[in-house]
Amino acid sequence: MKLKKILALLLSAVMIAAVFTGCKQTTKSPFVSSGSATPSGASAAAASPSAAALNYEKAYASLDPKTVMMTIDGKDVQWDELFYYITYSIYQVESQGGQISDWSAIMKDETTYKDYVLNSAANFALQNEAINYGAKQLNVALSDKDKTDLQTDYDTQVSSSGGEEAFLAQLKEGYITKEIYNMLSEIGYLSKDCFTALYGDDGSKLSDKDVADYTASDNYIMAKHILFMTVTTDESGNTNPISDAEKAKVREKAEAVLTELKNYKGKDFDAYFDELMNANSEDKGGLSSFPNGYLFKSGDMVTEFDNAAKALQIGQFTPELVESTVGYHIIYRLPIDYNTTPIENSSSGNQSLRFIAAYDMYLAVTDTWLNSLNVTYSNQYKALDLEKLFAAG
Repeated sequence: MKLKKILALLLSAVMIAAVFTGCKQTTKSPFVSSGSATPSGASAAAASPSAAALNYEKAYASLDPKTVMMTIDGKDVQWDELFYYITYSIYQVESQGGQISDWSAIMKDETTYKDYVLNSAANFALQNEAINYGAKQLNVALSDKDKTDLQTDYDTQVSSSGGEEAFLAQLKEGYITKEIYNMLSEIGYLSKDCFTALYGDDGSKLSDKDVADYTASDNYIMAKHILFMTVTTDESGNTNPISDAEKAKVREKAEAVLTELKNYKGKDFDAYFDELMNANSEDKGGLSSFPNGYLFKSGDMVTEFDNAAKALQIGQFTPELVESTVGYHIIYRLPIDYNTTPIENSSSGNQSLRFIAAYDMYLAVTDTWLNSLNVTYSNQYKALDLEKLFAAG
């Protein structure tokens, strides 16, 4: 069964955040703290029960697809739609390493698997209607370009599946109708339009001061550096220290570059630092992925780098070499560029700090929209017993 593949087709449409997914950066600096770019996940998944077969076909057939399960601001959420959200919620658990064999077991925070999956499914329906609610408040509607792009997206999926008949068959295997697929796709575009109406493309309506004020408690620092490595990396990715004699030569080279910086008398120190950095730094990951410097919070970098950067004022560079576990650094502190991607977000896309602040604000707004909805749950919803529904046999 191609259930996981089908679920992935609508990953970006179901989750509001995913409509903004960017390209991932794959080159990493050798001195960035190992946990700084790791996406968070539900840690409880590792402690979940052992795998058991879930009977999706039996569960889906337990109710008529058009059975009303919830009504949100006058819009009925039927069983076929809610069931998709349930299967997606199960997929989320499984993608984090968990498998469900005991629905009454605790997943996390004293929440059972049953409650987590059902609450998550209902919340997806609520999130979608919150976007519709917000769009009405903002007088936002799908543009002609949106509609063209939606059709292009659909045609691309059809083509990659070998034709519409094959594509619809794949959707059916994942318990997704064409109507639900199109509705979720439209919600994704509408959510992005609402975001743009409030904050501009990529948060462009937010000024530097807006972002600085919103992120003040995070204490971001921005800096460049010239790295002279005192370790080598083998084919397995393990680092090994170089000999004392080799290290002395590296230090001598680093001291010479530091002296050049100290002796600079020109008018464009930024350009001169970049010139020496590009010519000498062995932080190739940083040069390629963060050419304008690292934007980070405490704990994102190795300790020695972190402490040295904090001690500098903007526009200063370290008067002495900073030695860390990977080599010698000359660190130059910069004013924060709010269009830069923070280190901690670099694995999930090229979103700038400006965008991240705007998106965080947007999530707060969508919460107010969601809390404004009038929601009722049908008796069929209240009677749902996921353990019985998905039981094998």
